[in-house]
Amino acid sequence: MRWIGAWMAALVWAQGPLGLTVEGYKRGDHLRTEHTCDGADLPPTLSWKAASGAKAYLVWFYDPDAPVDTFTHWLVLNYNGTQLGPAQRQVGQPNDFGKVGYGGPCPPAKHGAHRYIFRVYALSQPLKVGPTHGWKDIQSQLSGKVLAVEEYELVYQRQRR
Repeated sequence: MRWIGAWMAALVWAQGPLGLTVEGYKRGDHLRTEHTCDGADLPPTLSWKAASGAKAYLVWFYDPDAPVDTFTHWLVLNYNGTQLGPAQRQVGQPNDFGKVGYGGPCPPAKHGAHRYIFRVYALSQPLKVGPTHGWKDIQSQLSGKVLAVEEYELVYQRQRR
């Protein structure tokens, strides 16, 4: 009987509370070059369901396997829609490349595969942020404001040239 509970928990996690999808991908897939620094560096299209009571969404795309610290590739704060994609590549806060908007995966050559995670938060109220606030600046504001959160993990490894 315990296996049914474990299976149901896995199913809920796979579907997630927001129904987060990344167009053209299944969870755990390898990112295509077009979404990385080795290609056009365009974000894939993300979609999620509106959460009841949500006044804003936060989207964080990051690499937890970066050599020094978690590396932010895209941070969009106080977003009102339920879809982000190539048309919004310039939207957001500065990433860890020092540019505003999306910066695709670009792990060090010969570093092996890295995990890249899209995390979407449904918020009960917008965050108070300035134009240069990054992930570390806003984490403390999330307490008590998160209605739902969901992650979508993909991987990328640079090809040897």
